[in-house]
Amino acid sequence: MKVIFGFLVLIMAGCNSDLPQSETIDWEDLSFHIETRPPFVSKGMIEILLVANRGEHKRAFDLLVSYRIGQQGKWVQAIQDGHTGVYRRALKVISPETDILNVHVKYNNKEKILEFPLAYAIKP
Repeated sequence: MKVIFGFLVLIMAGCNSDLPQSETIDWEDLSFHIETRPPFVSKGMIEILLVANRGEHKRAFDLLVSYRIGQQGKWVQAIQDGHTGVYRRALKVISPETDILNVHVKYNNKEKILEFPLAYAIKP
């Protein structure tokens, strides 16, 4: 019984809407948003997670994704997290208020660069 109660508490904790989430960007039949770990961005190393979906419930796990901070940063390939539609990588943030995450997505011989300002996740 304690195990079930603990599991329910974890599920409810995952529904916390106080955590920041970026805007959603749509391209082709895909939608994207980013999350960070820790959830609030500060100067230093943070983990970036790109969540990619097809439609409402289907995960996009067949993409090639790279990240860079700003226009001059070096592109680094994100690591695909199984077939979950999540692509992750740790990056160094210099200025959370002004840094923009550029995401290069390659899919079906098409390419797109998405921009996500990191200021959405600054702790109030």
